[in-house]
Amino acid sequence: MTSVKIIAATLILLFAAGCGGGAPAATQDPISNTNTTPTPTVVVQPTAGEQPTNESGEKLVAKVNGEGITQKEFDQALARKMQEVDAASPDALRSDVLNQLIEEKLIIQGAQAQNLMVADAEVQAELQAQIQQAGGDANWETWLKTNNYTAEEFPQILRTSLISNKVRDALTADLEGNVKQVHARHILLRTESDAKDILTKISGGEDFASLAAQYSQDETTRERGGDLGWFTQDELLTPKLAQTAFSLQVGQIAGPVATELGYHVIQVLEIADRPVEPERRVYIAQTRFDNWLKPLYAKAVIERYGM
Repeated sequence: MTSVKIIAATLILLFAAGCGGGAPAATQDPISNTNTTPTPTVVVQPTAGEQPTNESGEKLVAKVNGEGITQKEFDQALARKMQEVDAASPDALRSDVLNQLIEEKLIIQGAQAQNLMVADAEVQAELQAQIQQAGGDANWETWLKTNNYTAEEFPQILRTSLISNKVRDALTADLEGNVKQVHARHILLRTESDAKDILTKISGGEDFASLAAQYSQDETTRERGGDLGWFTQDELLTPKLAQTAFSLQVGQIAGPVATELGYHVIQVLEIADRPVEPERRVYIAQTRFDNWLKPLYAKAVIERYGM
């Protein structure tokens, strides 16, 4: 049953799975995007001794834009998580599980707003594929019980995963085929004055790569002359640096470019329309998904009850 357990685990909200596996290319590490989606929360304390309920009388642990998360949903998700991890802090685990359920609601709501929905037939097709891989109905029932799923609940979990995949596909549709990319190198300095000094040295004929190796604060790229490799416009942690790179012609140098990391001197080495490697597609998909999700959090009314 291990293979089915892995499939089920990876289906849930791992939208990047459809793009292949792997980490971002090493050349993007120094200024790679490590966005963390904010989770603004309105904490609402219920009336003394009471817990809010939905129209069916089920107790709620939270609401997301008025849509409830039931105590039963939370308890089942927590039980599954406790099977997967050995939590040092039960309270932290409970919070993590609730955060995941809240995010699932936001993703579904955001997908609905863009008419990115999944038909019942798609859910049933995926469900049948999982049952077949489990070895038939009897094995499937055993797997559901072992992993704290109910037969009624699991199709909705599949639906959430398939919706996430559909959002991912919509966000990365432009990455099919050849995509405009820039190959650039940079030198990261602590101060604007330092960056201007580097520009003066380059203007005086000093070698860019040698200056990067000597002065750059970017420890990852300085040993290779500041080389950032190839990147798309939304592949860097510092959007301003990427925007600058895409505004230059081959051979041009710009700076100082101020970012949260410091002051950059950047030079474009090549510009080309070329394929995006599978491992980088995963990374770009994650970045775009995070950026899609951020405004949903920012506008959401999220209520937690007694958590």
